[in-house]
Amino acid sequence: MANFKPLTRYTNGKFSENRSGTKFAVLRGSLNLEPKDDDIFVTINQNLKQRPDLIAFYAYGNSDLWWVIYEFNNINDPLFGMSLGQILRIPNKNRVIAAINELGKV
Repeated sequence: MANFKPLTRYTNGKFSENRSGTKFAVLRGSLNLEPKDDDIFVTINQNLKQRPDLIAFYAYGNSDLWWVIYEFNNINDPLFGMSLGQILRIPNKNRVIAAINELGKV
């Protein structure tokens, strides 16, 4: 198992090696998060557009968790994936941490 920074999208990431000995990161599965009643909703305004780090900081106290919001809301473009007026569903922090801790486990 690789030693990636905790709580990033690479948490519990793994490396593999091809036949020539080149190492590469193996993509992980998605977070196991379903919508729940304790989710919050955020409407994207001008201050939040292209700033998933701010949304993560407000929601979780940790801007490094921006990727959770993108993954949970099926946003693929890190720069232009959010639009003004878009409503994001933000999962509860405790569920997020539990899901991250489960990444990579068999």
